[in-house]
Amino acid sequence: MSKSATDWIKLLLSTGEYADVHFLVGDGDEKELVPAHKLILKKASDVFEAMFRFDSQNVKVENASANCCSVVEMPDVEPAAFKLMLSFIYADDLSGLNGDNAMAVLYAAKKYNIPGLFGPCLDVPVFELSNIFMAYAHACLFDLEDFANDCLQPRPSSLTLGLN
Repeated sequence: MSKSATDWIKLLLSTGEYADVHFLVGDGDEKELVPAHKLILKKASDVFEAMFRFDSQNVKVENASANCCSVVEMPDVEPAAFKLMLSFIYADDLSGLNGDNAMAVLYAAKKYNIPGLFGPCLDVPVFELSNIFMAYAHACLFDLEDFANDCLQPRPSSLTLGLN
């Protein structure tokens, strides 16, 4: 059986084959090198388009693997959230989006202007979010008044507030 274009794109993402950029995502012990493809990212986001238009000004060139390619450091983005954002960009896949990562994914989507990802992140029921305080902070940061109000609504006493 032949593969669809979506299957090929998913394969590129999962294998990193032909990647021409690597993202060093995360901070401290949580850093991870994630391969990607500039062409796909540039078509998904005006932020990536601008970033890659002037590579010599915006990225540090290093050996990320056997091939020399661009390495972009992203210490403020969680690796799992970045990978989920890439899954959405490459294959419209949001299967990993949940209350534990929705706000981190929203942060990445806002930072890199992936508007199609905003709604799904905000559609995660507030009571499923792992940390309502972080959700409220993100709502204020991104001027999401309705979402901020949802975060302030009383919760059933059986739910945790994310104070861990």
